[in-house]
Amino acid sequence: MAVNPPELSPALPVPGFRVGTASCGVKSADLIGKRQDLTLIVTDVAAHAAGVFTQNNFRAACVDFGEATVLSHGENIRCIIGNAGNANAGVGEMERVWSQQLIDLAASAAGCGSEQVLSASTGVVGEAFPIDRIAAGMDEVVTNLDANHWQDAAHAIRTTDTFAKWASKKVGDYTITGISKGSGMIHPNMATMLSFVATDAPLTHAQLQPMLKRVANRSFNCISVDGDTSTNDTLYLLSSGIGLGHTPLDDTSEFEQALTELCIELAQLITRDGEGVSKFVTIKVTHAHSEEDARTVGRAIAVSPLVKTAFAGSDANWGRILVAIGNAGIAIDRNKIGLKAGDVTMLESGNLHPDYRDEDGMEVFAKDEFTLHVDLGLGDAEATIWTGDLTHEYIVINAEYRT
Repeated sequence: MAVNPPELSPALPVPGFRVGTASCGVKSADLIGKRQDLTLIVTDVAAHAAGVFTQNNFRAACVDFGEATVLSHGENIRCIIGNAGNANAGVGEMERVWSQQLIDLAASAAGCGSEQVLSASTGVVGEAFPIDRIAAGMDEVVTNLDANHWQDAAHAIRTTDTFAKWASKKVGDYTITGISKGSGMIHPNMATMLSFVATDAPLTHAQLQPMLKRVANRSFNCISVDGDTSTNDTLYLLSSGIGLGHTPLDDTSEFEQALTELCIELAQLITRDGEGVSKFVTIKVTHAHSEEDARTVGRAIAVSPLVKTAFAGSDANWGRILVAIGNAGIAIDRNKIGLKAGDVTMLESGNLHPDYRDEDGMEVFAKDEFTLHVDLGLGDAEATIWTGDLTHEYIVINAEYRT
C-alpha cells in the first residue's frame, strides 16, 4: 500500500515528442493484451541527450549500450525504447545480442539509425529475454504513437509499482515531462530504476550531461527503499529544442531548478510506493562538512534494517539511528550530534535532551509521515534523503516475486 500518494496532474505533451505503448507479454505470454509493457518515445527531430546509469558492477547490457550511445551520439538521438517485465540482465552472452536486437527494432520503428536509439529494460534478472514477443508488438507501439501518451508510458514501465508515476513542469515557454518506475531494489547510485524525461527547452548535450548528474544527486540519489542498487538503473533526459532550431539557453539556472524539482517529485513518488512500505520518512541532515557527507549519513540511516524496522514498529529507538550515523564512514564529533523526530528533540550536543520522553518520540514514529533532523554540528552543508520502513509485506512481495 503506497503512503499517501498525491493526485497527479495530467502529464503535459512536449513539443517534438510522441509516445507509444504496446502489450507484448514481456514477463509472460499470458499477459499479452492484459497490460502494456513496451514503451517507445520518438523525437520528430534530432534531440540532444544526457544519461546517468547504475554503478552496479553487474549492470545490464542495455546500460552499457546506453552510456556509449549518449557519449558518442548525444547530439543526435531519435528515440528511447523501454520494456518492463524482464531486465535482460545476468543471462550471459545473449544479453548483448538481445539488447542490440531491441535497439534495432526501435530504429526500424522510428525510421532512424540504431546509433540514434537509447534503450532500457526492467524486471526479472536472469531470465531469457522474449525478443520475439517484443518484435510482434512493434506495429502496435507505432500505431499508438501520440504526443499525449506520457501517462500510458508511465503505466507501461511499471513492475511491482502500485501506481504510475509522472510529473510535468513549465519553465517559461518550455515544458518538462518525466515518467519513472520503481518500487523495490531501490538504493540508487547514479540514478534509479527507470526514468525518462523530455523537454523542448533548447539545451545542448554539453549542457544537459553535467546538469543531469547534479540533478540526480539531489533527487534519485537521495532515496532508498531497501538498499539494493539495480543492474538496470537508467535516467535519460532528451531535449528537442536544439533540433527545432532554437538558440541554446545561456542561463540554465531556472531550467535546472525546475528539472531538480520535477525529479524530486518523481523520486518521492517512488519512495511512497516502496514495496511493502507503510511510512514515508524524510531524513534531513544539516551542518555537515560537505553535501556528500550529509548525503552519506542520510543514506546510512535510510538503509539500516534496524532503523527501518523501528520505523515499521513505531519504535523511537534513537540509539539505532546513532549506530547508523557511526557506520556511515565519515568523520563525526559525538559531542556535537543533535537529533530530532518531528519537533521532539531527542539528542542535543551529543547528550540525551533532559526534556525528552520516550512516549513523545513514539508518537512521532507512529505517524505515516514524519521527518528526522540530524545535526552533525560540523559545517554548513546539508542534504535530504527520503525513505520508508521495512515491513513483513516487503518480505512477502520479494519471496513471491517470480511466482
